Amino acid sequence: MAKQTLEDLGDLKGKKVLVRVDFNVPIDKKTGAVKNDRRIRAAIPTVRHLLDAGASVIVMSHLGRPEKATPEERKHLTLDKVAVKFGELLGVSVAKAANDITGPAVTAAVAALKPGGVLLLENLRFEPREQKNDPAFAAELASLGDVYVNEAFGTCQNDKDTSMVGLPANLKAAGKPRAIGMLLAKELEIIDGLMAQPESPVLGIMGGAKVSDKVAFIAALLDKVDYLLIGGKMAYTFLKAQGVDIGATKIGDEEVAAARPLLVHVGKKITLPVDYVVAKSDDLLQTQVCKGAIPAGYEGVDIGPQTIEQFKTAIHDAATIIWNGPLGWFEQPAFSRGTRDIAEAMAASAGVTVVGGGETAEAAEQFGFADKMTHVSTGGGAFLAYVEGKKFQSLAQIDER
Repeated sequence: MAKQTLEDLGDLKGKKVLVRVDFNVPIDKKTGAVKNDRRIRAAIPTVRHLLDAGASVIVMSHLGRPEKATPEERKHLTLDKVAVKFGELLGVSVAKAANDITGPAVTAAVAALKPGGVLLLENLRFEPREQKNDPAFAAELASLGDVYVNEAFGTCQNDKDTSMVGLPANLKAAGKPRAIGMLLAKELEIIDGLMAQPESPVLGIMGGAKVSDKVAFIAALLDKVDYLLIGGKMAYTFLKAQGVDIGATKIGDEEVAAARPLLVHVGKKITLPVDYVVAKSDDLLQTQVCKGAIPAGYEGVDIGPQTIEQFKTAIHDAATIIWNGPLGWFEQPAFSRGTRDIAEAMAASAGVTVVGGGETAEAAEQFGFADKMTHVSTGGGAFLAYVEGKKFQSLAQIDER
């Protein structure tokens, strides 16, 4: 998908550039502190490029779900501490327009912004019109800038977000430039390349919990990969669909129904774990490795040692590897070996290694292997949707090159 990029924007000296980023970062629910700044770091090159070109930058993002938060939780969904972290990483003081998104205070702050200055608007989702693709709100945002840059891959699938669709559409109608940033350009280039002409053999690795959320993604992968390894809670869904007793592992009937049509691929393209680590539901310190049926009162928490070795061999032999979904309860150190060892094997691979965002990206970073992958996507749901072939209205607003 050849979209206009920063290089196509021409002279930016003195221009005010609206940059939609994805700073929806994990935060401490008690203090509001940023727990993982990966998404902020990913946007830094684009912002620096614009500043070096003589522009001033107005940055926009959402954080969390304020509409579902309690008053106490909502206090920590302001972008105050995100602004501080952003400024530290950028090496430039980042101003924040009070607690507003549009209105007189923001208009004044934008008017006062000089070339090289950076202004961060408040959490877009504090404004109810953000998720309604509201024309009036789009016009208010559009009045703040001369140029629009989409650098929010993780939000690209949100076709009802005003800042993603209505805002660039408004600027398009006014004849103002719209482009994608460096990060988004890389995301599209990597995924387009994966789905068009990946180097063979191609290996897919799937984990996580829900099959139902990923049926279309799995179908898309099966068309492209030579082999698909499945772990995580998803693996127990397939086992249950095969009639295997999975003990106390909780799998909904809708998940089993989603897995059943895919059983025809098991033993062909799809490989399930041959062993798994299980833990007592009422005492996680009681664990064992088992094959076949899971004992009563136990639940699956990780892939087993034999499976880990099989998966590592498959990774070593593959030229292209796409991984989405952790392979166990990796947040618990005792059950993190499967996810960690697979991340380490991918980091050591000589092939193209792509991590599909979300929890998988968090795991790769937590274990120190993110920088050794070919690409770690910043979008979880967006990565899945784009691979599935969904068309994003947000990208339709950006002109082709």
